[in-house]
Amino acid sequence: MVTDFDKYKDITALFCAGQSGDVASYNRFLQQISPILRRIVAKKTPFSDIEDVLQEILISLHRARHTYDGGRPLMPWVFAIAQFRINDHLRKLYAQPQDMVDIDAIAETLGSDVTKAGEENESVEELLKDTPEREKRILTMMYVEGRTAKETAYHMEMKESAVKVAAHRAIKKVRESFGI
Repeated sequence: MVTDFDKYKDITALFCAGQSGDVASYNRFLQQISPILRRIVAKKTPFSDIEDVLQEILISLHRARHTYDGGRPLMPWVFAIAQFRINDHLRKLYAQPQDMVDIDAIAETLGSDVTKAGEENESVEELLKDTPEREKRILTMMYVEGRTAKETAYHMEMKESAVKVAAHRAIKKVRESFGI
């Protein structure tokens, strides 16, 4: 029976060789573990913080490498350290005071933009005036109403891939007609 940790045998071997002083193996371990850890970090932290958190994890792994027991699976040990660093980062992130939004300023901005909304809708209609009705409907659903290709496909009774292709072609036609 193959366990999830069996697929990491090579990484484990590289790490153990690195513990024994093989610098090249340790460097290969870092190169192979980094994309795995980057995916984990990307799921749990803001995009702008991924590389910083990854660096903290790699530093923690390096500092704690002497604590790894070679008789046990490596990846649970790595993932535990990664989770501790992610949690530390999130604690710091959420402890920072958040910028407050000035509601009055937003109300003034929205109040002045209300009259522009009708003009913007007219310009969208102008952009799409020469577009076939089906493509116009797809573009409107996806880019004006904010629906996904899947939702648009459901409402248009089309396949999702066909909606994506139609939207791409329609955008290309609109760009060409305006020389964009």
